[in-house]
Amino acid sequence: MSFKKLIRAFAFFAPERNRIVFAIFLLVLSVGANLLKPWPLALIVDNVLGNKPFPPALARFAAGHSARQLLAICAAAIFILYAAQGAVSSWQNYISIKTGLAGLSRVRRRLFAWLQRLSLRYYHGANQADLIYRSTWDTYAFQTLFQQGLFTFLNASLSLAVMIVVMWQVNRPLTLASLATFPFLLLTMGYFGKKMQRCSASAHKADSEVASSTQQTIQTLTLIQSYTREAYESEQFDKQVTNAFEKRISQHGWEVLYGFAIAAIFGIGTAAIVWLGSTEVSDGRLTVGKLLIFVAYLAQLYDPLNQLSRVGGTVADASASVQRVFEILDTPEEVKERKDARPAVVVRSDEAAPAGALPVRGNIQFEDATFGYRPGQVVLKGITFAITAGESVAIIGPSGAGKSTLLGLLPRFFDPSTGNVLLDGCDLRDLRLHDLRSCISLVLQEPLLLRASIAENIAYGRPEATQSEIEAAAHEANAHSFIERLPEGYRTNVGEGAARLSVGEKQRINLARAFLKNAPILLLDEPTSALDAETEELVVSSLSRLMQSRTTIVVAHRLSTIRQVQKVIALENGSIAEEGRPEQLLKSSGYYARLSQIGSR
Repeated sequence: MSFKKLIRAFAFFAPERNRIVFAIFLLVLSVGANLLKPWPLALIVDNVLGNKPFPPALARFAAGHSARQLLAICAAAIFILYAAQGAVSSWQNYISIKTGLAGLSRVRRRLFAWLQRLSLRYYHGANQADLIYRSTWDTYAFQTLFQQGLFTFLNASLSLAVMIVVMWQVNRPLTLASLATFPFLLLTMGYFGKKMQRCSASAHKADSEVASSTQQTIQTLTLIQSYTREAYESEQFDKQVTNAFEKRISQHGWEVLYGFAIAAIFGIGTAAIVWLGSTEVSDGRLTVGKLLIFVAYLAQLYDPLNQLSRVGGTVADASASVQRVFEILDTPEEVKERKDARPAVVVRSDEAAPAGALPVRGNIQFEDATFGYRPGQVVLKGITFAITAGESVAIIGPSGAGKSTLLGLLPRFFDPSTGNVLLDGCDLRDLRLHDLRSCISLVLQEPLLLRASIAENIAYGRPEATQSEIEAAAHEANAHSFIERLPEGYRTNVGEGAARLSVGEKQRINLARAFLKNAPILLLDEPTSALDAETEELVVSSLSRLMQSRTTIVVAHRLSTIRQVQKVIALENGSIAEEGRPEQLLKSSGYYARLSQIGSR
């Protein structure tokens, strides 16, 4: 990971700076206590048992105590130093963990908010399971990078630096011998770090594909079972699991080799130090107590070196996941709100809008609008038409003609590549996005309900609505009677995917949501295509009430849904093939006339 990306990742932890400073302070105390732990033992060996003079700073204190008392004091000091170092280290770990989790939460909030801001064009080419994997599992890498990367590095580096200084004071030849392993460690860390990062990226991608297959299987289980394709899907899944297994084995294989290489270097260094140290004691240039201190520091010296060696692998693995998160955050925001965007407010015929705000009445105009989800693949070509406020228009055409895409341009789920879409004479891109979408109610072909109560679903567009307003909307949508029969009425939780409700019941709840929102513009995307005849009649009667006094655009294949529209626009191959009043188009030989003939058979 580049230094710039590293700084960008750590920026998510900047609001926790006070905690970070306090954790670093505790880290320094912990390192200091750790350095002092061998000294009481050295005093026991050299000064208490060896009868050598105490250091000047302790001579007066030692003179007033017996040897047995000094042994007890040194033993107590060992306990206190170990306990204090353990307590401070635990406190520091807790603070760093809490800070790491706070940063993780911040990353997830930022990523979730950004995913909601991306246009639907992005999701047409995205793997949803992969996005879920990145949002849930890959984001953990930020906490890992902070806690096991940054703080481990700080702790190991500080411990290493201070210990080298102390060891240099104790015995310089042994210190130089210890430092001789450093170049080999750095070379090993650099070589294996690159290998592990590449393997980690491949492993994360393979795991994401497994998650994607699992999600797809759950979503299409009815299709799989009805066509008896369980064995085939299991075979395909086995291949992906095997691929993920092989990628992880490769990643962990390099990690094992890395650990072996580090252990070999440590083993060579330790053997050399023990041999040289023993020689120094034999030649009388080093006391046994100081040798014990040096051996203790030697073990502690290799511990931070070992930590530093593992930091490389940890950072390499975390970097792959962090990069995958940044790929989403770096995705350009296609639908942007301009800084000087104009507010828009819904007004009635006798009302005036606040100064500077657009009074929304519902006049819509498409001016030579062209759109494609991918470069070179045009879905809509030169769309031009106008709708007056309160007028109802049907958009018809064969599958793939661009009908639903045309609807998506109005709430700015995406913007036209060329041309403009106007609302009451104002380009949609000049309006505040929230205000624009507040003026539009959308009812989709597949009703979408949240895992919440019936009342919460109906009031989703107006969460402040009263219970009486929610029930009034349900009455208008012909939904009140079946809701009342549910176990808990309006408090009934619809469950995951609203499995407790029929398609018709879900759609009537969707219509109740639109009634309650009471927006001046209504977009209907084939709202009756999945309904039986009896349910369709109930929904159509609700639609008739909902369309009154609203600018309505309805995409439909069934004539029953568009009986009351005032204008019909037929799309073919992304262009307007015909446009006019229904009775006029019936006299031609166009798409609407052919659809009417089929419907009358």
